[in-house]
Amino acid sequence: MDDPSNMNKNQSSMIVLFFLALAVLLALLYLDFYLYGTNKLLSEKITITESLLVVGLGAFVVRKQLRGAFRPKIIALSVTFGVLLYAAQWAIAYVPAFVWYTPPISYFATAILVYLPQGLIVSALIVLTDFTPGSIFLMIVPFYVISMIAFFNPIWTPFYFAMASMAEVFLTVGRDGKLSAILSSSAFSLADAAFASQFMLFNFGVYQPPQVQLLSALVDVVFSVIGAALGIGVGMKAKQAWRP
Repeated sequence: MDDPSNMNKNQSSMIVLFFLALAVLLALLYLDFYLYGTNKLLSEKITITESLLVVGLGAFVVRKQLRGAFRPKIIALSVTFGVLLYAAQWAIAYVPAFVWYTPPISYFATAILVYLPQGLIVSALIVLTDFTPGSIFLMIVPFYVISMIAFFNPIWTPFYFAMASMAEVFLTVGRDGKLSAILSSSAFSLADAAFASQFMLFNFGVYQPPQVQLLSALVDVVFSVIGAALGIGVGMKAKQAWRP
């Protein structure tokens, strides 16, 4: 039986690690947008370098446990949820335009329509795959492949795998089920919120003032945490109903 004091220490360490990751990624996001007007090349180097470092960190952390994810059940669920995540994210194309341009709805539209369901989907997958390290990497593969087919641009590759890597760090090192799932799913969305805007800036020059971009990313992460908490319940109920 696990020592409650050790479990509490591990939970506290994971929470501290998450807020550290939040602070670092959002600070780099702010710096990236701040530098863009005066030193575009440095801004682009920050985007590529930090995303590659996150991918490397996730691969390093999960490397010894990745083999455990290559089971029929885990593969099937991960692939299914990767396709589901893609469908959920691209469903926003059918949202009426006024939602994106009418304050105050527009301030929270992305957070509610993208990041909340994203948090729910990823945390539900984590529960259904029994918190198996490597399942998020498997999930991102179909998501990435479909995305490349729909819009081919290989420079976005680090972006996709950075999301999975951030999630895998918390999924692999976490020992507490629910907290691990919430933080892992939220870390996925944190990487998405931090890197998506940077890659949009890098590729298409989509610019907002750094303070606006920072606040937007923070709101996205908050809603992803809410979605992740909801996803725990969805995953638990689905697991009880599913009899493989």
